[in-house]
Amino acid sequence: MNLTAETREAVAASLAQNPGAVLEQIAEQHDVTTADVISCLPEREVSTIGGDEFMRVMLEIATWGEVTFIVNTTDLILEVKGSVPEGEMAHGFYNLQGKPIGGHVKADDCASISFVSRKLFSSDTRSVQFYNRDGGCMFKIYLGRDEERRLIPAQIEKFEALRDRMIANR
Repeated sequence: MNLTAETREAVAASLAQNPGAVLEQIAEQHDVTTADVISCLPEREVSTIGGDEFMRVMLEIATWGEVTFIVNTTDLILEVKGSVPEGEMAHGFYNLQGKPIGGHVKADDCASISFVSRKLFSSDTRSVQFYNRDGGCMFKIYLGRDEERRLIPAQIEKFEALRDRMIANR
C-alpha cells in the first residue's frame, strides 16, 4: 500500500512507543492495513518477500514440527497448535489435509510473506506472516515453544535459514 510520509511516521511512532503491540491494533488505530504496519517495522524485525514463494515457504514450514497457526480477524483470534501438513495445489487452493491444521488457502491471493522477529507482549517471537493483495493478513505461523515457554532453538535455526535463503534469492 502507499502510505503518506506523515502516516508512516505516525505508525512508526506508535510501534516505537509500544514495541510489543499487536500489529492489527496499530493498523486499526491508524486506519491502515496490517501489511502497511509491517512495512513500518524496523528493518531488524522484518524481511518481506513476494507471495509467489507461497508454496516453497509452506512446504518448508511443514518440516518444522509443532507451531502455532493463527488467523486474526476483527472478531476472532484463532490459534491452532500442531504441525503444518504438506499441502498441494488443486482447484485454485493450497490444500492442507491434516489435523489439527487443515483447510484450503487461495495461494494466488498471497501478495507478500513477511518473516517477523519481534517481541509480542514482552515475549520474543518469530513468525511467518502471509498477506493478501488488500494488505490483510491471511494467516500467521508462529514458532513453537518448549515447556518453559522458550522458543524452540531448532525452529529458530530453520526460520532464519529459510528467511535468509528467501531474501538472498529475491
